[in-house]
Amino acid sequence: MSFGSSARFKSALPVFLIILFGFTIYFNSLRGGFIWDDAGLVRDNLYLRSWSNLGSIFTGNIWAGIGEGSMVYRPLQVFTYLIDYSLWGLNPFGYHLTNLILHILAALTVYRFVKELFCRRTLALFAGILFLAHPAQVEAVSYISGRADSLAAIFLLWSFIFYIRSLKKNNIFFPLAMSLSFILALLSRENAIILPALLLLYHYAFKERFRFKAYLPCLAIGAVYIFSRFIFMASVFYDVPAQSTLIQRLPGFFVAFANYLRILFLPFDLHMEYGNFLFGFRNPGAIAGAALIFILVFAAVRIRDSSRLACFSILWFLVTLFPVSNLYPINSYMAEHWLYLPLIGFAMVVGRIFEVYYRRHKAKALPLFLFACLASGYGYLTFRQNDYWNSGISFFRRTLKYAPRSTKVYYNLGNLLSDAGDSAGGIKMYQEAIRINPRYAEAYNNIGSVYISLGKNREGEGYCLKALEINPLLPSAYYNLSNAYYNLGLKEKALEAAEEAVRLNPFYPEAYNNLAAGYAEKGEIARAVGLWEKCVKLDPDFTAAHFNLAVFYFNLKQYEAAVMHADKVIALGGVIDPVFMEKLKPYRGNK
Repeated sequence: MSFGSSARFKSALPVFLIILFGFTIYFNSLRGGFIWDDAGLVRDNLYLRSWSNLGSIFTGNIWAGIGEGSMVYRPLQVFTYLIDYSLWGLNPFGYHLTNLILHILAALTVYRFVKELFCRRTLALFAGILFLAHPAQVEAVSYISGRADSLAAIFLLWSFIFYIRSLKKNNIFFPLAMSLSFILALLSRENAIILPALLLLYHYAFKERFRFKAYLPCLAIGAVYIFSRFIFMASVFYDVPAQSTLIQRLPGFFVAFANYLRILFLPFDLHMEYGNFLFGFRNPGAIAGAALIFILVFAAVRIRDSSRLACFSILWFLVTLFPVSNLYPINSYMAEHWLYLPLIGFAMVVGRIFEVYYRRHKAKALPLFLFACLASGYGYLTFRQNDYWNSGISFFRRTLKYAPRSTKVYYNLGNLLSDAGDSAGGIKMYQEAIRINPRYAEAYNNIGSVYISLGKNREGEGYCLKALEINPLLPSAYYNLSNAYYNLGLKEKALEAAEEAVRLNPFYPEAYNNLAAGYAEKGEIARAVGLWEKCVKLDPDFTAAHFNLAVFYFNLKQYEAAVMHADKVIALGGVIDPVFMEKLKPYRGNK
């Protein structure tokens, strides 16, 4: 083997190992389905149905595709779902595959980042594999909606890399690449706003001369982002109302910090839904967390001269946790996927321990064996944790063991049981959610929906009206009422309820379908057809609307349109009466 080919092999081997190991420990995640927020972000997201919605994706909030308001702005995340939908439709395999590829790319970026910082390939490989394999990452990988973490990490790290290069080389490419990467990171997830602080941390830990000219693009982009968020969304991060004070939330951060460190070293009993609890300053976890933060900060400052890596890694961990510390109110006091970026600091420190042992030990096989044992142990736990996310019903049942008072878990489990045909089980879960929170309008509404589907329309009406008593702006309750009233023969009331549903949510194709059917029965055919056209514009895969358009266009003697919509029904896997298809044959031309 020539020197050149040997060098290429050494460069390619770490990349190959990270890719191979990533697919090995995560391939069982590809069996997963849509869970929790995946329903709204992917399955029911109308913006994914057509590339014509690309502009709306970048100008709307993350939930705009289902007609809901939010202050969460992550258009790049939704854009990747649009790409997935164009390739896979609603097959969850493709979305999970994209998540896995993105996580592997993030691990490769960590490898490149550490190599850029310390010029040590072995250290970079160890850090990349630890980042890849740690079980705490599963929530960001096996959960389709967790994709924003990988996207933001990739672009944030590349922005950091380009910044370092811009300090060393006077080349316009690096500031431009840094700026573009930072923008893409911000479009992926809000916590990327921490990059300017991380760059200052780099200068502090490495004693690198600060150049304001190189730093200015990053600072300007961050400032514009914050200003734009305040102008258009009135918030920098999330839309969770502050129901507690900063002082009340502070002990929770200390508790979370102690738990995060436990998870890093002992990654067992991992789960979703930690809740938004408040803790007192006398809580043992709060005391331990505060002490650990003080110790780590003190250690980082003291070892700055002797170990730049340890100083940088410790402070990286602390700084990247800050945006998700719940000091600024967010939706939980902690979450495992919030460790995605901080875990890089942990991976660098542990990787450094093994790298030093590897360099100093004469028998290289022993440190490599020990590292392989650690990585394999993490990989095994990750493989096991993937199964937690693979089945929706078992996922929520297991989550209830850790969060027995989570109304969201009961509600989502109720949805899955109802969809699976277990109406009694679904109602039981909704009622449990109501027992915990008597003002849970959505749970009342879903009980009403189940009763209506069972033909118990009066019972269903009562639950939907109760939901509207709690939340008069719940469009799905009006939609369910329109179904109940139609079944009861109250056609005018059904029409009024459907109209109210689309008024509250203009992105509600099922409600438009009800409205169109109501106007068709009244003989207002042109208006009905227009509403069905609205349905298929919102959701091009709405089979029932295409079928109705085929029938009514045929009756209106608009045969070309009738044939087009009938063919669409067939393409979507729907079934059309053979007699009607025979009637369309003369109008197919040369087809």
